[in-house]
Amino acid sequence: LARGGSKGIPKKNIKLMNGVPLLVYNVKAALASGIFERVVVSSDDPEILAVAKVAGAVAFARDPKTATDKASSEAGMVDYLDRAPSCAVCCHIQCTSPLTDKADFSEGWSLFERLGADTLVTVVRAHRFLWEILQPDGNAAPKNYEPVRRPRRQDWEGELIENGAFYFFKVDVFRAAGNSRLAGKIVAHEMAEETLMEIDSMVDWKVIELLAAEKFGDEPMSWGDYSAFSTAQPKRFGSGSKSGGVGVVLVGAVAAVAFGAGIAFARAAKS
Repeated sequence: LARGGSKGIPKKNIKLMNGVPLLVYNVKAALASGIFERVVVSSDDPEILAVAKVAGAVAFARDPKTATDKASSEAGMVDYLDRAPSCAVCCHIQCTSPLTDKADFSEGWSLFERLGADTLVTVVRAHRFLWEILQPDGNAAPKNYEPVRRPRRQDWEGELIENGAFYFFKVDVFRAAGNSRLAGKIVAHEMAEETLMEIDSMVDWKVIELLAAEKFGDEPMSWGDYSAFSTAQPKRFGSGSKSGGVGVVLVGAVAAVAFGAGIAFARAAKS
């Protein structure tokens, strides 16, 4: 899902990152994974839908009621699924995680099938000590370790943190759980450390843009011509850019869906 009214970074979903609109990164990775029959981008914004078509996705006109500042990603998912009754498995993709690559999708789908899961969540392993401030006295207390037994990194498996890159879920389980993307038997696909960051601010954007330039090199420049769109800026590859956040939906026998400030890609996974 990719709504047009992102506030933190205006037009985030199609803001140029290293020369191409942000949402294109996930569209291309989803298509290249080979596990989806089609990739669908759901948006209330005509320009976002036009960009999606250039990237190779199917454009789906999202109900504006599900694209407000207060609407949940699940509202966007339901909007799509209600009009795609044949979709049995959906993959909700966050375009604000452009470092996701085709291998993540294919490996995640393989794990989902092999373990007979109802839901798959993506995670990153982090070795971080968590604390909380207790009320009403304001004292600090550790949440995931004992200070007197402070572990060394090599002796500790760390914590698995949800990175929001994408979610596979069976549609019938999603609906039975009151439209929850996480329900039933849940499995986790572990991703690379750098994918922990999501784009919520321009600080995030600048860091991830550098990581994306290092990971993909000049490849994004072969992903199509987006110069006709409002966010297109005459700039050199790798320089700073300005555009918005994304969510993706894939729908079909297996569908991938991403909502919020993002884009929707619908594509049926091949059996």
